[in-house]
This record gives sequence, C-alpha cells and structure tokens, in this order.
Amino acid sequence: MFRILYSIILPFLLPFAGYWAYQLRKKTRRNDFPFQALTAVGLGLVFVFLFIFSIPDKAPADSLYIPPKFENGQIVPAILQSK
Repeated sequence: MFRILYSIILPFLLPFAGYWAYQLRKKTRRNDFPFQALTAVGLGLVFVFLFIFSIPDKAPADSLYIPPKFENGQIVPAILQSK
C-alpha cells in the first residue's frame, strides 16, 4: 500500500497541492480551476516517476538468489550467483 501511495498517488496529487499552495499565497480565489492541466501534469509526473524507478538495474533472469541466513551465531549475507 505504501508503494502505491508514494509512487502513484503522491506524484499525481503534487500539482494540485502546488496550485492550492499558490492560491493560498496569492490570497485570491478564481472560479476557473485548471483541472485538465493539473491532471495532465500529475499523470506526467506519475509516468516519469514510474519510468525512473523501473530502470532495470536488476540481476539477470537466470541468476540464483540465496537469501541471508543465520549460521554459527552470525548472519551470512545474501548471495547472487549467475548461472
């Protein structure tokens, strides 16, 4: 749930929060709320965020991951082996 919050909902709502803060600073209220522009900017931020954090910096598909384990009173770190 937290991942959805910070990777989709937060970037989408960021332009709306920025516009709200801008309106508070100006202390003027306008009836023509730029909903379409803010939605487009919010969706753009979501796509940019998802693209940046999905750049493949991962292990190859055929690699073997051995999780960390506890042996002889010590933690043995995880091992990533390529086949």
